[in-house]
Amino acid sequence: MTITEDREAQAPDAPAGEVGKARRRKEDQRLITGRTRWTDNIQLPGMLHLAMVRSPFAHATISSIDAAEAKGAPGVIGVFTGEDLKDIQGVNITAWPVSPDQKTPDHLPVAVSHVAHAGEIVAVVVARSSAEARDAAELVDVDYDELPAVLDLKAAATDEVLAHPDLGTNKSATWQLDSAGQGSGGDVDEAIAKARDGGIVIEREYRQQRLIPAFMEPRSTVVDPTGEQVTMWSATQIPHVLRFCIAATTGLPESKIRVIAPDVGGGFGGKLQTTPEEFATLAVARKLGKPCKFTETRSETMVSGHHGRDQWQKLTLSAEKDGTVTGLKVELMADLGAYAAIVGGGVPVLGAWMFNSIYKFGAYQFNTTNYYTNKTWVDAYRGAGRPEATYAIERLMDELAVEVGVDPLEIREKNWIKHEEFPFTTVAGMTYDSGNYEAATAKARELFG
Repeated sequence: MTITEDREAQAPDAPAGEVGKARRRKEDQRLITGRTRWTDNIQLPGMLHLAMVRSPFAHATISSIDAAEAKGAPGVIGVFTGEDLKDIQGVNITAWPVSPDQKTPDHLPVAVSHVAHAGEIVAVVVARSSAEARDAAELVDVDYDELPAVLDLKAAATDEVLAHPDLGTNKSATWQLDSAGQGSGGDVDEAIAKARDGGIVIEREYRQQRLIPAFMEPRSTVVDPTGEQVTMWSATQIPHVLRFCIAATTGLPESKIRVIAPDVGGGFGGKLQTTPEEFATLAVARKLGKPCKFTETRSETMVSGHHGRDQWQKLTLSAEKDGTVTGLKVELMADLGAYAAIVGGGVPVLGAWMFNSIYKFGAYQFNTTNYYTNKTWVDAYRGAGRPEATYAIERLMDELAVEVGVDPLEIREKNWIKHEEFPFTTVAGMTYDSGNYEAATAKARELFG
């Protein structure tokens, strides 16, 4: 029986034939004939162009900003600081507070008095062309008082250097899932203690590197404030959330805001949040009453577009001598960067239901502690917390196989959920409706030997 046939047998009313068949791509003709519409392609009458002046320091206070020379440069309409925009610029908010007592620093689109990561916006230059705006941005003279910066996640946990001194700590929040506490499994500490006396205990620490989504199309925003509604075009994955956040923090009624996501040239989670640049472009357009556009450079994508992952993972696995798993304890440290992004604090939490994977652990506990550092903020990227969990548990299962002295596939076959056991509620409390790992493995053996 094939996997597709098996799925149909389990759910005879479900649409058949989806697995294993080619699907015709519908978007290719528009892409290869140039009939797409990217945000940066949008041109409006009288539209002005923005360039961002960014901090070169990871942590500093802003002493003064001298924009006189920039204001006199060719094509320049104006230069706006955070002080100029503070009444209308809004704030980047987090939509996922991990705990009721989560510490969340204010994330202003254009900084007013201090910066918490390199690349943070300190002023906006407005000109008749993008080139003129960027040239003038080089003329803005910002005087900073540099502060000690914390750039290492484990160093952040000591609180010796604070990313935000006013918070008094680098810890944002802690969160736990415990199988004994929620009734989905046993006590993990008891399982580990029992395994230390005659079983197997494997303790490992894995590093999830910080990375950049690196979509092909840079982020871009156009705002037209001249109609009955304020209209924003943005290269975003979340136009409805963006509209809500604008309304929630700027005072504009949601009914007076229209957000349009044209064709988006890649996202991978990297356009799954609201950005300082979107809010700053909106604020300047409203201030001047004219359409405005901002499109970032590739270097700006790297410096100020949100990053992904950046975790330390400590795992403790307990098993019987024959390799039957009994418990799993996960202790995460997650780097949020300088600010809590829209779902950034929740990304590590999403892994809580994935570390146990397809295996029948009897006891399980997941813990995460999120910290701030003076680095670019972190948010969702390619699976958002789940691939990190999968990487860690599969590495650990390989190490268990080595400890027992069997093939890595054999240790998985011993511990995975059997076909006849579905639907199955995992030790993390999640119900899997179906699966057939035996059939998938048999097919893999047939194809690859």
